[in-house]
Amino acid sequence: MLFDLKPKTRREDLYDRENELSEFQNAVNLGERLILLLGIRRLGKSSLLNVALAESGMPYAKIDVRSLYFTHGSIPQEILARKILDSLLSTVSGRKSLRLRLEKVLGSIRGVRISGLSVEFDRKPDLAEILEKISSWAENENLRAIIAFDEAQYLRLSGIRYDGLIAYAVDNLPGITFVLTGSEVGMLHDFLGLENPKKPLFGRYAREIVLQRFRLEESVDFLTRGFEEVGIKPSEEEIKGAVEKLDGIVGWLTMYGYLRGIRKLSHANAIDELFNMAEKLIREELSSILQNSRRYGAILKAVAMGNVRWSTIKEYVEFKMGQVNDAKFSLLLNNLVKYGYLEKRGNEYTIPDPVVKEVVKGL
Repeated sequence: MLFDLKPKTRREDLYDRENELSEFQNAVNLGERLILLLGIRRLGKSSLLNVALAESGMPYAKIDVRSLYFTHGSIPQEILARKILDSLLSTVSGRKSLRLRLEKVLGSIRGVRISGLSVEFDRKPDLAEILEKISSWAENENLRAIIAFDEAQYLRLSGIRYDGLIAYAVDNLPGITFVLTGSEVGMLHDFLGLENPKKPLFGRYAREIVLQRFRLEESVDFLTRGFEEVGIKPSEEEIKGAVEKLDGIVGWLTMYGYLRGIRKLSHANAIDELFNMAEKLIREELSSILQNSRRYGAILKAVAMGNVRWSTIKEYVEFKMGQVNDAKFSLLLNNLVKYGYLEKRGNEYTIPDPVVKEVVKGL
């Protein structure tokens, strides 16, 4: 169902994205070792990843890195290793002989115990050795093992050089493909350092699949089809009005469709409820960066109020919060671009999400 608020897992519930799915499969078929799924928040990266993995025909592990970080405060190697192995074993659970051969390979690692669908360690695991065994197993099976890190930019906060581990695997383990998603695109690029000579992954090739917001006609069609699924027919004015406010962000369109089509709210009440829910969500998302500097909020509000150039944004921030030197201000502004809350086009800055724009006006 298009208006299901949970990330999609089946192609029939995923609107369009045919080109992105085809490109993902092409990269896997070619044996490419590093795939990046990129795009701002709420464009459906997790849904695309779920469907792409399910349709790849390959064994895979999917790890929600953001959830691990907020649960543990870091990404311990033991926790990450267990998540990878638990997920991988789960995806081959329906293929008994394949799973048994995987268990045998993993069981040869000192300190690894497999019990049902879970893995235990008798000693601190060596993640590099585990990846080596997975790659060897996949090659022997004439398969690829896909290891997907959703919101992978959080790996940079672990204190462990996971970029170096990925670089080692990309160079030496031909049976593994890594897939990394990120809504903080700049932070993900900083973590990987594909163009930074000082980073382990410098110079490595990565297939970048970038999700774009829906075009106007796609947004209208998405809502129209979704409402047909649930058996209601809002007016064209309502649909166009929703699209005008939500601007092709599939997460917000889905939420509107859920409120209007499944909860049966009126158009106006659905929009109001969406913005009420969005305000809580966005304030929670922003809370962590605002703890680092309250000026982030002032910058976002400046842009939301129509100040789009470096100089006018800085004037607004200094009027509200006092002087800040140019270098510090530029760093804060660039960080918001990296976090995905701002986009820079030429010499102008914009907030790419219209709902975020409305919410930050109230900061």
